Amino acid sequence: MTAGRLFFPAEELKINLREVASRLRADEETAGGEEASAALAALLPAVCCRGAFLRVPVRRGEDGLLDFGFGAVRSFDLTRNLSDCSEAFLFAVTLGAGVDRLLLRLSHTSPAKHFLYDGLASALAEAACDRAEEAFEKGIPCRPRFSPGYGDLPLSFQPALLAALDAGKLAGITLNRSLLMSPMKSITAIVGILP
Repeated sequence: MTAGRLFFPAEELKINLREVASRLRADEETAGGEEASAALAALLPAVCCRGAFLRVPVRRGEDGLLDFGFGAVRSFDLTRNLSDCSEAFLFAVTLGAGVDRLLLRLSHTSPAKHFLYDGLASALAEAACDRAEEAFEKGIPCRPRFSPGYGDLPLSFQPALLAALDAGKLAGITLNRSLLMSPMKSITAIVGILP
């Protein structure tokens, strides 16, 4: 198994205007407008983007059972996503606790700003996933990422995934009893490696 730690400056994140527009329920012109640009500039200093990745084998059992060497999960949707893949990358990324603190403060002082910053932070988390994939794939052909909570991949797989990644130590990501990650703007995913 190949493992690694991820860290990159917030300025390296290439935010997708379509993603921002979707999060803000706005058009792309508004999403790339002055107010959103100013909010993004204010948000970036709070971002401490880091994560972890791991390359693991993929073994298939009966009825959609997938075994990654550290644990198994039953998911027909993930089985389809990983068709023809005998290996996969697992990864977790986070924008860090600074973003959580900023969003909490804004939730008390300005609901409108909170909505804007929260949407931008979610788009930045997706950009962090894109940047992470660039870092560990390095030209390796892969399937689209698939996260716990998508389709029939249960959130209950999250503890095993984070433990395998040692995400608490390497990225500061923890999980509460409701299976929600902290920091909030954190994402885990599985990426199938094509033959």
